Amino acid sequence: MGNDQNPYQAYTDGSVYSENPLNLVVALYEGALEATQQAAHALSARDIPARTKAINKAIAILTELLVSLDHEKGGEISKNLAKLYNYMQVQLCAAHARQKPEPITEVSKLLATLLEGWRGAVVAQTSVPECAAVSFEVPLVKQHAAPAAYASAAVYGGYMEDASALAGTAYSF
Repeated sequence: MGNDQNPYQAYTDGSVYSENPLNLVVALYEGALEATQQAAHALSARDIPARTKAINKAIAILTELLVSLDHEKGGEISKNLAKLYNYMQVQLCAAHARQKPEPITEVSKLLATLLEGWRGAVVAQTSVPECAAVSFEVPLVKQHAAPAAYASAAVYGGYMEDASALAGTAYSF
């Protein structure tokens, strides 16, 4: 057969991409949170390959979230999310290089808070009264921006006021 893809995988891939874009964002946050939890477990178990794989996965998901931001439509929220995603990536690299669990714990807490906010946005968007129109569109800005309460500088304490501070930083494992 020419198509070797698992039918279940093809279905789940298709359902994620065809649904509401907010569901994809939630799925990315869930994946990043799961990866950080795996990294913490691997760190405590001293499993370097598993820790490397989990941290790389979390960083890759954060990169996907970062490049999907629309700064024109997202405004200040989008810029704050970019700083936060960069900060979390730096923390994960530092945790991996220094073999310390605290930065991973911090990133997990941040991701859990953001995930809660995005799940709330999905619920708010999908809870339309029966008498309302059957279909509706979400403005693009909502597809690329978390609720302001979760993306403000207060969430991450202004650790990364300027993402350019990351320039030239290199980690090797």
